[in-house]
Amino acid sequence: QKIEDLITQLKKEWTVIIVTHNMQQAARISDYTAFMYLGEMIEYDKTEKIFENPQEKLTENYITGRFG
Repeated sequence: QKIEDLITQLKKEWTVIIVTHNMQQAARISDYTAFMYLGEMIEYDKTEKIFENPQEKLTENYITGRFG
């Protein structure tokens, strides 16, 4: 929690890039999310849109836990 709080503070003044496999963490602290698979960017958009209405089936499968 402390790290997430720090990231939230830092992103007010800086660009912060987070690489994580923890989708819940990404949903909590990211403004934008890129889903990458095998070195390819599959989808990039506002985090809310990625998690609520992904446009790519591969993204949907990952965030819903169908693989990964």
